[in-house]
This record gives sequence, C-alpha cells and structure tokens, in this order.
Amino acid sequence: EVFRAKTFGEAGFEKVLVIKRILERYSQDPEFVEMFIQEAKLSAQLSHPNIVQVFDFGKQGDHYFIAMELVDGKDLKGLLRRLAQSGERMPVRTAAYLAYELAKGLAYAHSRTDSAGMPLNLVHRDVSPSNVLLAYDGQVKIVDFGIAEVESGRGQPSESAVLKGKYSYMSPEQTEARELDARSDLFSAGICLWEMLTGHRLFKAD
Repeated sequence: EVFRAKTFGEAGFEKVLVIKRILERYSQDPEFVEMFIQEAKLSAQLSHPNIVQVFDFGKQGDHYFIAMELVDGKDLKGLLRRLAQSGERMPVRTAAYLAYELAKGLAYAHSRTDSAGMPLNLVHRDVSPSNVLLAYDGQVKIVDFGIAEVESGRGQPSESAVLKGKYSYMSPEQTEARELDARSDLFSAGICLWEMLTGHRLFKAD
C-alpha cells in the first residue's frame, strides 16, 4: 500500500514524499518480504532523473516500509486507458519522447556497477505501463525494482523470480525461464512504445 506523506525538519523544513508499505496479508510471507527488501537495496543504488529515488528504508512494528520520491502525475497505463476511452491516439512525438526517457533510465540501470567496479547486470524484469510514471512537469520515471535481478557473477537468477511480472510485457526468454540480460527490458519497452503508437494492447491472449 502507498501513502502520500510529509517529513518535517528544523526551521519549518517540509518535504512531501511517498511511503510504500507491505500489505498486512503479505507481511508474514518471507519471499514477499525479501523481494521488498531487495527493491529497497537496489533502488538505493540508483540515482538518475528517470528513476524514482529512494530516500529511506526501515521497519515500523511488523511493517517494512520504503520512503521514496513523490511523482506528481499519473502512470502510463492510466494515460493509455484514458486515451482509449476518449478514442484519441497519442501523438507520435509524445510517444517517441516517453520511449526515449524510458530508455535513458533503463540504460543507466543496465550500466550500473558495484563498489568494486563490476557490472551489476541489473534487469528490471517488469517494464510495463504501470511502472512508468509521468509527472505533470514532463518528467518520466521508472518505478518498482521489486523483482529485478542482479547477477554480477554471483550465480543464476532465482527460480522463484523467473516468472514474476506481467506476462503481456515479458520477452520470450523471460516466459521460457531463460537467463536474462538488458535486452529483455528493451523488448518490454518496445511493447510499451508499440502500444503508445497504436492505442491497442499488443498481447491480450490467455
């Protein structure tokens, strides 16, 4: 669950942010909690204009939480739905701009290295319209690295993480539980661009 929140400091300092917390029914699920902790650790290493920034991570009672940047706007999924309802098509220039900004954020995440300079080989694994946030001032930001995998030479992706995500935006290799690299995220981003340009879902079958 997600809350709009405000932090207070000295001399009247205030900052509006978002608190993301595990739902009560999942708070005792070790795998879900581990995924949430993984998201916090990964996101804290990423600092880029096209990625939602994480400020803090902690635990209040039995609840883990992430304090993160507030994006004042809507997600791409909501925009596409609104356009479809009104029978409008997204302008090509707008779709190209959104795809370009999305690609910049992914390029940064894909090229990140650890403290020793070794590539993290980070793959988001859930690039989809609901995870692309559009701020009213024109910023485009990727959110939700909860099922991302970091390999950096430390073995293969966990089996439990292989098929998490939205099937309609997965690359073929992800649906087949094969080892992934950055190209899988680019395939998913390509689906998002196709849907922005056409106004239709690309993969809707069961």
